[in-house]
Amino acid sequence: MASLLKATLLLFGLMGLMTTSVAAQSESCVQSRTIGNWENPFAGNRSDLTKLEVRAICNDQTVPHIQIKAYTACAPRDCTWGRSIAHRFDDTSFQVSYRTFFAKRTVTVSINGKRMDAQVFDDYHDRRKPDEMRKFVLWKK
Repeated sequence: MASLLKATLLLFGLMGLMTTSVAAQSESCVQSRTIGNWENPFAGNRSDLTKLEVRAICNDQTVPHIQIKAYTACAPRDCTWGRSIAHRFDDTSFQVSYRTFFAKRTVTVSINGKRMDAQVFDDYHDRRKPDEMRKFVLWKK
């Protein structure tokens, strides 16, 4: 009877630890108003920023962070620069960089409600091509 009581107490103790661990993990997960899908309905030119997918990554294998997947106008469908980890400034802004075939592209964003202002700095690998700064407005979907 005593061993059954000990086993029951141990089981409830472990369940309590697991519940505390899950609660602590969800509290330590990234909180940001930038999380979600953001779209540029006015993208028309090739290489215009068409969409940003912003998501929080929270799991046991990594430190909680924000991951961004960037899409640009291409034909017949949008191209992607891939996924990259964002460097957050605060709850409403971040910066993220992508190394693409032609350039290092740095995207800096800030949001105001459902509007996201995005600045893309293209640092071209070919020194004959001048670097450029482009601005886009995206809306939360």
